[in-house]
Amino acid sequence: MKKIAILAMTAALSLAACATGPSMTQQDANSAISAAKSELNKAASINYAWRETGNMIKAAEKAAKEGEYGKAVSLANEARKQSELAQVQQSEEEGAGPRF
Repeated sequence: MKKIAILAMTAALSLAACATGPSMTQQDANSAISAAKSELNKAASINYAWRETGNMIKAAEKAAKEGEYGKAVSLANEARKQSELAQVQQSEEEGAGPRF
């Protein structure tokens, strides 16, 4: 019975270690935040920056400052994606208008 309990505990710990994934560093967070800011600037230059993207980058910077690098990378990547989508939206809506 003890062997089964030990095997179950070992399996559970092994699975938990795999579930956490790679740990992020401050450099990863800074790189992701820099990329997000760059894309936001591109979207802003064409007047298509989405309202909450800047706040998301600020939250990523705060998380990085507090040492929560995984959270910072996740937020920055989402902000970058939003800015890229804003640029696509602008290009698709550029010629929009009534069709008579």
